[in-house]
Amino acid sequence: MTTARSRRAELEASPLRRVLLAVSAVSVLVTLTGFFVAPTRVWGGFLIGFSLVTFLALSGPVFLAFLCMAGARWSLPLERVPAAMASALPLAGALGLLLLAGTHNLYEWSHAAAVEHDPVLLEKAVWLDTTGFAVRLVAVFAVWIAAGRRIVRLSRAWADRPDDALAHRRLRWSAGFIALVAVTFTVASVDWLMSLEPHWFSTMFPLLQFSGMCAAGLAAAVLLLLRHERLGTFGLELRDEHLHDLGKLLFSLTLVWAFCWYCQYMLIWYTNIPEETVHYAARKEGAWWLLVQATLVLQWGVPFVALLARTACRRRRILARVSGSVLAGQVLSLYVQVGPPLMGGAPVLGSWEIAPVAGALAAFFLIADGACLRHRKAPAPDHPSLTESLSYHTP
Repeated sequence: MTTARSRRAELEASPLRRVLLAVSAVSVLVTLTGFFVAPTRVWGGFLIGFSLVTFLALSGPVFLAFLCMAGARWSLPLERVPAAMASALPLAGALGLLLLAGTHNLYEWSHAAAVEHDPVLLEKAVWLDTTGFAVRLVAVFAVWIAAGRRIVRLSRAWADRPDDALAHRRLRWSAGFIALVAVTFTVASVDWLMSLEPHWFSTMFPLLQFSGMCAAGLAAAVLLLLRHERLGTFGLELRDEHLHDLGKLLFSLTLVWAFCWYCQYMLIWYTNIPEETVHYAARKEGAWWLLVQATLVLQWGVPFVALLARTACRRRRILARVSGSVLAGQVLSLYVQVGPPLMGGAPVLGSWEIAPVAGALAAFFLIADGACLRHRKAPAPDHPSLTESLSYHTP
């Protein structure tokens, strides 16, 4: 017991964790200063950081639920990582409560004077009001945190004690959780991101954000998994088949994201309705269009080229670099989504925008990494899914 505790203390004091802690602390100081010195710029960065942490944390229980519903056996030894990612949901909820203080700095519809003289905003005022925004935010996180914890507990219990009754209960909760996420994520993405441009709308927007969340969440899970394989946290070495399946899944999710992006762009371009084209009109000028193209390269182009070969999916270094590219693409995608309504025709990037994002991302990895260290127990040695996971072969 003493040896295990000393080993955990050694891992918790690793250089990477110290760096993440330092980045988080410095970012908090810069962000708090920016709330008083440059509130408009800092709140934009804060919204990006908040959305990013929420997406990454929520993707943990979402993956666990999807794996359960798919009857996946190959992933059992790896499920400790998405379970650990869900530990950051309370942090995301706390950031969401803080976001309420910046509503007037971010959203045009929160100003009564702007709504009063705008027929479009008057029509949408039934939904877009500060009280409803706050109630929905609190309700969404209450559902995600409570249901996500249940999914994680059932997943860990199933890994420790395979049982038919437990398997059925886990399956029912997973199906219900996905249904809840489908509704609540749609509400959240519309409230937090699409309402930055209240005159614009897109029925593809929630699906585009959800696919981006899944791709970025898997990228974060791969980075955590590779780190803890190297540390020996779970006492398990990844087989080539595990890496191959992770690579294929990451490849597929980035394709889904690119397909959703194309569908939204193509439909808006084809119909050419002013209420819809205004979104892309603001992003096809100057540096914004270059950033949009960079987003496509990072979040789709790099994974497509790098993971197309079968052997590439089985190499840890390639998987790590592609995962980093997908994460960077998700950050840039959120920046392109949030930037034009707040910054106008030219991108603005400085410490006020970078600090909240860097701090939120560092805090997420610090929490998820710590949860991996706390819950490092491997699945039961006689678990039938573990036996299959350690012996299966991918064609």
